[in-house]
Amino acid sequence: MKKYVLLSIVVLCTFTSCKKGFIDRYGPFYISSDTSVFYEGTSWGRIDINFDKMIEDYSNIQSITFSSHCPGSNNDEALYRAANKVRNQGIKTILTSESKVESGAVDLFISGASRTIDYGAKIGVHSWSYGGGTDGVDLPEDHEDHQMYLDFYSDMFENEELGIEFYWFTLESAYGDDIHYMSNEEIEHFELATD
Repeated sequence: MKKYVLLSIVVLCTFTSCKKGFIDRYGPFYISSDTSVFYEGTSWGRIDINFDKMIEDYSNIQSITFSSHCPGSNNDEALYRAANKVRNQGIKTILTSESKVESGAVDLFISGASRTIDYGAKIGVHSWSYGGGTDGVDLPEDHEDHQMYLDFYSDMFENEELGIEFYWFTLESAYGDDIHYMSNEEIEHFELATD
């Protein structure tokens, strides 16, 4: 009997990807309590669906804290749907001194209705990429593929012009296969922290 209980626990943890200290998981969202979430890992094409299921089960979520391993996304459309939902739910986003967000994870962070950044947090930006060597920075500024990003940043920044400036800054900061970690001065200039 004990053997079957132990086997059941192992199987449950394997299939639910449970992690010590968390009560539930929805993709990269780990539930810490009824009101707080820990975010870790890459956002895949189902992040918006993960977010919807999480909010359905935990409707009082008030904050998302980012881990030291948030390398970005592989589907910006799904990520932006989730990010807009974060904003519409009024959820606060938090970077601790240990947090490291890169690429699409930065976009999810800036979607917070309010944003806290502790000293020592790392924010890495770069140009989006089609893969195969073509990056967003390689396209003319009036290319239609910029529009989704321009719309997103315009919506997420209180100052629309600053949001657009931030988009061009990310493109020019590093190619898609590289990363630029923002300085404290850059973080302040773009008003990434609101608290």
